[in-house]
Amino acid sequence: MVTTRLENVKGYTNSCSTPHHMRFLNESESWNLFCENVFGKDGCPTELKQIGKKIVQNCQGLPLAIVVIAALQGFSQRPQRHNIRCFLYIGIFPEDSNIRVSKLVKLWVAERLLKPVRSKSLEDVAQEYLLELVDRNLILVHKKSSIGKIKTYRIHDLLRDFCVREAQREKFFHVNNMGLCGISEGTKVHRLSIHSHRKLNDIDNCLQNIRLQSVLNFDEEHYHQSEKLINYRLLSVFDTNNTSINEFPVNLRYFACKFHFARSFPASLLHLLRNLQTLMCSDVVDINLPPEIWEMRQLRHVKFWEMVLPDPPSAETEGKNSIIVLDNLQTLCKVVNFRCTEEVLQRIPNLKKLGISFDSRAVLDGGYCCLNNLARLLKLGSLGLFWQSPSFLKNITFPISLKKLSFLSGHLTWEDMTIIGSLPNLQVLKLQWSSFVGLEWEPKEGEFLQLKYLQLRKIDLENWIANSIHFPSLERLVIEYCKSLEIPSGIGEIPTLESIEVYGCSDSVVTSAKQIEEEQHSSGNDYLQVRIVNF
Repeated sequence: MVTTRLENVKGYTNSCSTPHHMRFLNESESWNLFCENVFGKDGCPTELKQIGKKIVQNCQGLPLAIVVIAALQGFSQRPQRHNIRCFLYIGIFPEDSNIRVSKLVKLWVAERLLKPVRSKSLEDVAQEYLLELVDRNLILVHKKSSIGKIKTYRIHDLLRDFCVREAQREKFFHVNNMGLCGISEGTKVHRLSIHSHRKLNDIDNCLQNIRLQSVLNFDEEHYHQSEKLINYRLLSVFDTNNTSINEFPVNLRYFACKFHFARSFPASLLHLLRNLQTLMCSDVVDINLPPEIWEMRQLRHVKFWEMVLPDPPSAETEGKNSIIVLDNLQTLCKVVNFRCTEEVLQRIPNLKKLGISFDSRAVLDGGYCCLNNLARLLKLGSLGLFWQSPSFLKNITFPISLKKLSFLSGHLTWEDMTIIGSLPNLQVLKLQWSSFVGLEWEPKEGEFLQLKYLQLRKIDLENWIANSIHFPSLERLVIEYCKSLEIPSGIGEIPTLESIEVYGCSDSVVTSAKQIEEEQHSSGNDYLQVRIVNF
């Protein structure tokens, strides 16, 4: 079935059936739909009925218009202005974008749009607010994470247009689709979103006298050289896809980019950014962060493709009573040869996400010896590991708070899996690129009790002995580029299992997945979905 507002779509469907033209809602239906979405079970207050019915009449019986207006009306009744601005801010992204929740939350925090709530982090406040927007149909869930959290979302064109229009009317932000010529000197533009696909070398000249606080450049095709970025003293947010930079504005709170010349990243100047919260440079490799990184108290998220983290100052240098603790730091990825000493971990006690890698230098230097200290990170929920030595796992102690664990390379044996299976809160396990080797894996009963998501990617496993008691909470099984594996039929008996996904695998994997699907459907389990993609 195809639903559309475009009459000519029928010509492309090759359908012989007569299209069904849906009627508009009558006055009573329109009013009921409006009240249900604005007031819920409480009904419309008497004093608001007259103006409410006028609003509904202007929707002319169109359900989408009624739902959108109702959502906005219910939303506008909230007294907190910061919540309204959070919603308007979504319009800063290009039309039809799949917007990452993690990015939006970081931007909200950096823009100071969220009101602090006692005993909650700003990120938690933002997540709750996003769920409220979903409940009000103001944003649409596009993709969920491996454990069911919202990962990306979209916003309807009508609502995005409303956000852009209202934001520009309030001079909250300016969206630029046609280059920079539309912004005249003296224009009050505090936040600028650039969507146009054209060279942006004139940005510095055009914006010399504009008191910019935020620049978000979504142009993915052209290189932008921001040599004069230092001139924007008030700039607190800078996000761009393709740039080089040799200096930073000192008031930056959020900096995210892909570098045209990765080696041009001025790491030595980071210590000047005392207000910096988010630093994300996804394609910058082997950056040596300056020692002053340990003095940047506002840091919340630091993410590079690879970075070297210096040792912190010794207690003798700082004094035992003056050690700087980065209480706000939640994300640190990916650190090469991370030294998990007590001196390091006591400075990052609230870390939630950590990515680390170890190379041959770490083996020679005995760099694994402190990995047992990881258990000190009591709030760590996500850990990504890349290493080149099978002895790695013998030196590590995982924090029991872990919910997500990813392995890349390593050549561990399947017998070592017992260490991981005993983690009481583990929900996501990703095994990639020969992280575990051996032809047979037989999990033990009582392990992986909370595991919901299991990924096997390029794993040379042939004989997997498992049934429903081994992964009693499993919801998604994802197998990618495995050549000799057969999925145990008992996996299909797991009562919580929702999907099996197979990508680029051999016939043995595909056949076993199809067999599980047939067995489950024949026994009345139509809930299980099997997805097979061949490359």
